[in-house]
Amino acid sequence: MRQPSKQIAARYHLRLSDTWRQWFDEDVACVSLPGSFRAPLTAEQLIRQAPREIWPGFMLPYTLPLVGNQYGDWICVCIETDGSLGELLHWYHGGGDWIPLGRDLAEVVVHDVVDHFRPVGGQMLRGAPESIEPEQRAQVLDAFQVPALRQWLCNRLAATAKIQPTSTARVARALTDIELALERGAYADALQIMQQQVWAVDAVACDRIQYVLQHGTFQLAKPEFARDLGMKWSPDYVRWLFDVDQIPQLARARITDLSGAGAELWDRQDWTLAGELACEVLERRNDLGWAVNVAGWSRQRSGNSAGAAEIYFQGRCASAFSDQGVRMRTHWTDARFGKFTIAQLSELRDYLTPEQQGDPYLQAIGMSSAAQTVRQVQSFWLDESRRLSGEQQFDSANYHLVRAGWDVGVENLSDYRTILESLVAAAHAAGWEARQAVAQTHLNCLMRK
Repeated sequence: MRQPSKQIAARYHLRLSDTWRQWFDEDVACVSLPGSFRAPLTAEQLIRQAPREIWPGFMLPYTLPLVGNQYGDWICVCIETDGSLGELLHWYHGGGDWIPLGRDLAEVVVHDVVDHFRPVGGQMLRGAPESIEPEQRAQVLDAFQVPALRQWLCNRLAATAKIQPTSTARVARALTDIELALERGAYADALQIMQQQVWAVDAVACDRIQYVLQHGTFQLAKPEFARDLGMKWSPDYVRWLFDVDQIPQLARARITDLSGAGAELWDRQDWTLAGELACEVLERRNDLGWAVNVAGWSRQRSGNSAGAAEIYFQGRCASAFSDQGVRMRTHWTDARFGKFTIAQLSELRDYLTPEQQGDPYLQAIGMSSAAQTVRQVQSFWLDESRRLSGEQQFDSANYHLVRAGWDVGVENLSDYRTILESLVAAAHAAGWEARQAVAQTHLNCLMRK
């Protein structure tokens, strides 16, 4: 029987590294994963013409699911244009949001373990920590301590370390420090250790931002407070929770009475640190909406409107599915703008240069009613992709086609058929065999439905 890695590589025209070959050939069967993501797909499942685990139109069209959590979410891998396996994403079935978790499954595993210890809070778009009982956390920590798993983590994390030279002994110490932090309930300390090791660095930044903005104010996140004040929970009260400095003094007094807390309740958000963490992410990349939103707002709230407008403008094309809107509490903006970033740019329009104000994308997304926004944006990216294909710029045409379907979504699920068919053709024209095969597989799955 052919090796599983060779079957998968042949099916999708992939160039697998030694660590990925080992995963498919050995680790899938023998590594016992400790957290929620513990159901890896086999080669037999992945090489089907239309794998049941692919959610066409919801998952990004250049990704393949690898490990599931058995309630709908997946760890997906991005297929690079040269056929190598790239970044790993946590993809959420409840809306199609995604967040990057690094480039090695060992980073995913450590993050999954730490995420079980996130403090219980209000509504968050993650692995439902509200439903995790103390005994479940104990079981996860016990599994994390199993010597065979610990050795596997050490080997992979040392081999792929961003900080070199890194020995397995150094990795082992960091893993032990995380274990000890979790045992004493020091979730924030565990995140800082991960950040120092540059493991799942973008997801960890998001986790830390959520912690410094929400952990100290969880007492406020109660729908009955909104009802008592005679206001809607969403979007009005959620907007206040996003940044408690927006809450008027009279409302603060009433909420203080209702919560039984003291005046210190209003000084528990660290927007300075949140802004710094978000800006560190933007130094690496500008495709994560939550980082753009937090970095921009941290300036906007301090009176630096020009600085905020520049951040929002540079991140205007970040996908709505990357913004973690429910989790980060940025889903209170006017729906006609499609994204928090665009809503803020509309408010800060006077701080944009004339050239920025005339940006074709802003004209497409910011000048529509809520009912038209999705169609307008979809049409904008499709028109751009056709123009670029006509100019033989197939690389750029591919990226614009992805945005046509996964910027703010589509009007009808059936629209993804045209987009995926175009992606298959554009990937073929660009010579991207692997991405062509993956896009065709997503199309197969869509047609099956």
